[in-house]
Parts: sequence; C-alpha cells; structure tokens
Amino acid sequence: MAGLKTVIEGKLTFLDLDATATCRVGYKQAKEVVPMTYSITQLAALAGLSTRTLRYYDQIGLLRAQRNPTNDYRTYTAAQVDQLQQIRYWQAFGFTLAEIRHLLAQPPAQQDALLRQQREHLVAERTRLTRLLNSLDRTLAAHQGGIPMTDSEKFAAFKQQQVTANQQAYGDEARQRYGQAAVTASQHRFTNLSAEAYQDMQATEQALIDQLRQVSQTQDLASPEAHRVYQLHRQWLCFTWNNYTAAQHRGLAELYRTDARFQAYYAQKVGDPAAGRLLAAIILRYAQD
Repeated sequence: MAGLKTVIEGKLTFLDLDATATCRVGYKQAKEVVPMTYSITQLAALAGLSTRTLRYYDQIGLLRAQRNPTNDYRTYTAAQVDQLQQIRYWQAFGFTLAEIRHLLAQPPAQQDALLRQQREHLVAERTRLTRLLNSLDRTLAAHQGGIPMTDSEKFAAFKQQQVTANQQAYGDEARQRYGQAAVTASQHRFTNLSAEAYQDMQATEQALIDQLRQVSQTQDLASPEAHRVYQLHRQWLCFTWNNYTAAQHRGLAELYRTDARFQAYYAQKVGDPAAGRLLAAIILRYAQD
C-alpha cells in the first residue's frame, strides 16, 4: 500500500507499506519555497536586520518598499532583495548610507565595476593576512627550535604590507604616471631590500621629515636646509627607483602639490598642514635636468 505521505522533522517523507506490514521509510529533501514577495518581517529575518532598520531605509529612500493594496503593509520583491544584498555589501566595505544611496543610483555596469574593485581590495587584504600569518608561524616555530629566519625574512611580511597599502592608495596614479613595469620593478626592489638597506631607508625618511620641519619654520626655499630636503628625498626614492630622473621627481612633486592624500601624510608627519606643498615646491626648485 503506497502513497501515504507525512512530514518528519521538516522533511517530506513517504511511507511504503508492503503486504507483510514491514515499513520502509524514505526521505526526500523538501525544496525551499521562495515567495514571490516578502513581508517586512520575512525580509528582516532573511537579511539579519531589524524591521525598524528596513523602515528607516524606506523612509530615507535607500530601499523603497512596495505596499500591499489591501492593508498597506510593506512588501518586497526579488529585485528589492537583490538591492538589499548590494546595500549589505557596501556596508561591509565601510560606506555610509548616503554614499550607498549614491552608488545604487549608478548604472548597473558601473556598480559591477565598483564591486570588482572592492573584490580586488579583499583579495589583496587576504594575501596580506596570509603572508603575515605565515611569517608569524615561522617566527613561533623558530622560537621553538625550528629553522631560523634570515634577517630579510623577518621583515618581508611587513614590507609587503607597505607595498599593498601603497598599491591600494596610490597604485592607479603610479601606473598612469610611470607605467606598470616601473611600478612592478619598484615594488620588487622594495620587498627585496636587505634589513640594513630597509633600516637606512627608514632613517633617510626620518631625516627628511626633520629637515622639512625646519624649513616649514623659515619658508626659505633657497636655504641649505631646503636643498638638503631635496637631497634626502632623492636619496629616499633611489632605494626603490631603478632609474632616477629629474622629470619623474618633478612629476611626483606635482602629486604632492595636488593630491590630498599625500598632503595629509606629510601634514601628519611634519605637523604642518602645508608640508606636502612645501616639499613639492622644494623638489620643483632643485630637481632639474
């Protein structure tokens, strides 16, 4: 006697009874039934949000709900589910609600391009963490009597971390100005610096900052201190540049003069909001062919 069906623990089940009254039970995984629309409570549970949050998104125009004509309750279609997924992505990437609303107004192709950029950042971050974890594991193993690390290996992960940070912050500008080959060569030189050379590079930058701080007090671009700033900056560049040219140095100075990120970096290091522009002016004065 077949055809008798029941539900056991949420799964669709059939009972197959033969003539000797033995019972064979078979299980079939029930398919998820996807509703055509979601209520606000259903969507909140699905997305891990509160209904209050979804109401707020509706009020500010971030995720507009439809209205049930019979009771005026909020409902959400598959398209709005996709939009909420996008919102959750951008939130995870650190964007504000106002920024997300602007992003969602862009054409779909532009949104996909921006998401691919975020994916590249995630891959780079995963690579950075993997290198750091591997370095830490080797350090711990060495402490327990394993294979000792060379001095270069001890700092490789940290140098690569700087390369990744610079790539994310300034990679596009560097490739446009110098080309991918030059950028790759510079990264290779930096990551392969010996421990001594790496320390020298750090000391050179600190001397540069100290001298620039002095010039920021006098604003005298013709002073020996200003010329020393130029020399130190050129020396610092040569740790990673294969072939120094005055033209490339002046091009970098233009970035210091116009790019807020460089200005913020030197403002923080020197303690003067105009330090980046001052450094640019010094380079443009002394970097001549």
